Amino acid sequence: MISVAVGEETPPAPEAAPHIAVVGAGLAGLAAAIAVVDAGMQVTLYERAPRLGGATWSFQRNGRWFDNGQHVFMRCCSEYKTFLERLGVSHQVVQQPRLKVPVMRPGRPTAHIARISAPAPLHMAGSLLCYRPLSVGERMRAIRTALALRRLNLEDHSLDQQSFGSWLSARGESEGAIAGLWDLICLPTVNLRAHEASLALAAKVFRTGLLDAPDGADLGWTKVPLAVLHGEAAAAHITGCGGNVQMSAQVAAIGEGPCLTVGGEEVAVDAVILAVSHEVVDELLPSNTLPQQKALTNLGISPIFNVHFVFDRTVMDVPFTAVLDSPVQFVFDRSEAAAWKRPYNSEQVVAVSQSAAFGEIGDSPSELIERYYLGLVDLFPKVAEAEVLDAVVTREHGATFAGRPNTARLRPESATAMNGLFLAGAWTATGWPATMEGAVRSGNVAAQLAVQYCRRGEAHQSPKVESLRRERARA
Repeated sequence: MISVAVGEETPPAPEAAPHIAVVGAGLAGLAAAIAVVDAGMQVTLYERAPRLGGATWSFQRNGRWFDNGQHVFMRCCSEYKTFLERLGVSHQVVQQPRLKVPVMRPGRPTAHIARISAPAPLHMAGSLLCYRPLSVGERMRAIRTALALRRLNLEDHSLDQQSFGSWLSARGESEGAIAGLWDLICLPTVNLRAHEASLALAAKVFRTGLLDAPDGADLGWTKVPLAVLHGEAAAAHITGCGGNVQMSAQVAAIGEGPCLTVGGEEVAVDAVILAVSHEVVDELLPSNTLPQQKALTNLGISPIFNVHFVFDRTVMDVPFTAVLDSPVQFVFDRSEAAAWKRPYNSEQVVAVSQSAAFGEIGDSPSELIERYYLGLVDLFPKVAEAEVLDAVVTREHGATFAGRPNTARLRPESATAMNGLFLAGAWTATGWPATMEGAVRSGNVAAQLAVQYCRRGEAHQSPKVESLRRERARA
């Protein structure tokens, strides 16, 4: 809160700015709260957990920092990058000058997915023609499939009615090509394999990231713990602008007014931005506030887990790699972030990241550590010579919504049928899969609508929301 020194004569207090509550402090909620304070509004950010950042959190263990998961972004993630710039932390991330992804297979030469300096889509043609995990025929077919993807209309709602895998198969893509190429991009971005993922979401990733602009897929990642990059920086910005951040604050309900029930007390505000998981929205809102409110749980969830190893020496010589023909999906060198604010030594922290981990999320830590240690030995011979100083498993059972076919109709817009209530979250109708970019975009949209509502006394509602509001009024 802002403290004001009071002298002998206190000037008249200016008219209080509208007060907007943001419920949930994941990336969507943080982005929304920052946009609200930047617009000159009062904001209170409520988070039920004792930390900020939602699915992008970090913890310390034996003096080292570990992130719960490995979160990368692409150059096309414009609003996420602007979010980092607004927080003043852009120097704490690194971005490739040009896309280059190593693709390792046990006992085989490393392949690469990379771009050259050429206009789209020619920038990827050379990489596909030389991509060893695919046969020559599969490489040629992949180029034709990429061109077909580029011709898809992302506004075509029918794309969400079929899976990416079925579309690839209809194009003549073999199961080996789907596993060896298309899943490498689909799995970490949609958090589902191609045969389970919506064609609409997969096409969004490939078009926006890889095919529409030559530099769209250049990868970036954090050099510091995610808690520092997102949570700490956002809290400092919000409180520095006079906002209020409340952690371990459970919002039990949101009602007309709007008002919040927090700790058994009602808190009246001018607007609310609800930025929580889609699984708990129905518990917080009155019935029929959202279209298909009860069906939100049908969006499902897709899990991610990470196995973090601390070795006493360097075992991998690349910052990250994708992996085929192995239980391992992706491996990241997280040594720099792990050593945040302490002397860097010869040890190396390696994180194995597994998306859409439905079959393994319930396995014991000891099982996962042993399985993925052996997977690393097959990839990096130096692992067998190194001492494991520590190993820890992190899990996000509901890391993302499951972007399967026919889920677009379940993703609501930000505006709702309740006056003053707006939604944020990667699961809302952003057009993006459940990525950091989608989360930030949703927070920005919700904040814009909430600020407009407070300034004009009304929000710009869609016809669908207006129809729902009339139904609630008749009821």
